[in-house]
Amino acid sequence: MRGFLRNISILIIIQLFTFCNKLPEYDLMDPDDMIVIDGWIENGQYAKVLLTRNAPYFSSLDSASLRELVLTRASVILTEGERSEYLTLRRNDNYFPPFIYEGNEIKGETGKTYTLTATYGGRSASGETTIPPEVSLDTLFFELNEDSDSLGTIYIEFTDPPGTRNYYRILSQITGEDRRFYSSMVMGLSDEMFGGQKFGFSLFRGRETYLSAMKNEYFSLGDTVNIKFCSIDKAHYEFWNSFQDEILNTGNPFASSLSVIKSNIRGDGLGVWGGYGVKYYTIIIKKAP
Repeated sequence: MRGFLRNISILIIIQLFTFCNKLPEYDLMDPDDMIVIDGWIENGQYAKVLLTRNAPYFSSLDSASLRELVLTRASVILTEGERSEYLTLRRNDNYFPPFIYEGNEIKGETGKTYTLTATYGGRSASGETTIPPEVSLDTLFFELNEDSDSLGTIYIEFTDPPGTRNYYRILSQITGEDRRFYSSMVMGLSDEMFGGQKFGFSLFRGRETYLSAMKNEYFSLGDTVNIKFCSIDKAHYEFWNSFQDEILNTGNPFASSLSVIKSNIRGDGLGVWGGYGVKYYTIIIKKAP
């Protein structure tokens, strides 16, 4: 009897071991072709739009495959009221892939609404955004870390306009080092907890890409840092806030927050089309006298 039970136990262990080591096979369908939009317009500036197409989840991802995804023959139209223009594709090595559609006639204005429509391969995607009024910073200074003699964060403080729900984004660029403005770790900020009040926090350095680890999250003595403080509308905020949740909750390609990124793109598209009410600031980081 004992021998029988021992043999049964060994059989169960072998079956469990075989089951745990056998990888499941999935017949994954390729996704429908979609136009992926990353576009924005800010007060006093022309629209800028990066266009790519989507790819299967398990497809390879490298510089060559990314270049193949960029759409360079799309039709991109910007509309504001009765005005409209076709955006022009230009090479811009500050971005990757290094091609971006740019406006030539319509500049962003506070309080106005802008519609973007992109068409490619018989598919069309569109989005709508507004440019909210700019909000000014009250305070801006460098804070040295207690355990460092050269690294730190930038403290910012502003007064949130009362009576309305407001949303923000903050980006930074180190002159001579960063190719463009990069988002802070907080990609979208709502005034839900500080509406109509003064609010401040420490700003860490933004990263160029979330495909690799951040090498240095701090600013350094000697840096000249440009700050882009942006007001955004609700739909624009919801995209960045949901995107941030996915980044923070995903530690590897097989983990997910199970949330859906809230795109404001309609039709055959994904991504974001956003307006910015922008105030620019520059701080030169020096040692305190």
